[in-house]
Amino acid sequence: MDLNFTIKNVELDKINKLKLPCADCTFWTSTLGLSLFDDINLNTSLWQFVKNKIFELKNIRNKGNFLGFIIKNGGIVKAAFTNRKCVGILIAGKYYLFSRLKFFNFYPPDPESMFLSCLYVLPEYRNLGIAKKLLIELEKDLIKNKINSIESVCKRLSNESDIDDYAYSQTIPFKYLIKNGFYVKYNDAIYPLVRLDLSTIVKGYELLSLKAVLKKIEFEKPVKVPTERF
Repeated sequence: MDLNFTIKNVELDKINKLKLPCADCTFWTSTLGLSLFDDINLNTSLWQFVKNKIFELKNIRNKGNFLGFIIKNGGIVKAAFTNRKCVGILIAGKYYLFSRLKFFNFYPPDPESMFLSCLYVLPEYRNLGIAKKLLIELEKDLIKNKINSIESVCKRLSNESDIDDYAYSQTIPFKYLIKNGFYVKYNDAIYPLVRLDLSTIVKGYELLSLKAVLKKIEFEKPVKVPTERF
């Protein structure tokens, strides 16, 4: 198996070449079973409510082209390729692009954060660091654009969970995100909301840079040599 892979931002006209099930996913945009009363949340402002409805209607008109909908509306889609084959994908955007979030108890997530909805790698290419690389590339983009955090809903295995349902869940495994620096923001027995504070990562890099500079200064500090007296 070729272990070399590259990460690319997916453009609108390249979606059909991915050949991954994510392109036609309806999980995050479906609101079937949600009444108008359920849609009203005391934690959202009137503007947020209106914005949510606007993007919900936009997606309906988009006829199920999930990735196209995300890209057209400012979201991020990154794909991992090896030998021109797409083997992994990451999807993120503002929370109002993912209508199904209204079904979760923590709704709404932080409107200033980037919501990570999908991090998927083909089974035969897992455990090769591809998902980690996709996540790092997202982090780099967000830091550059001064977005300070990522939030995501993940699935944790419980005694009541069906094993097959857990294995094929559209949400990211809880243990994976926790392993990669996320922490629990809203706890739930099955679907917790987790968060990664990028400001902490930036401060860590700044601290490392400062230590490197101080070490360099210390190394180059001139040594005083006592002068001879005549």
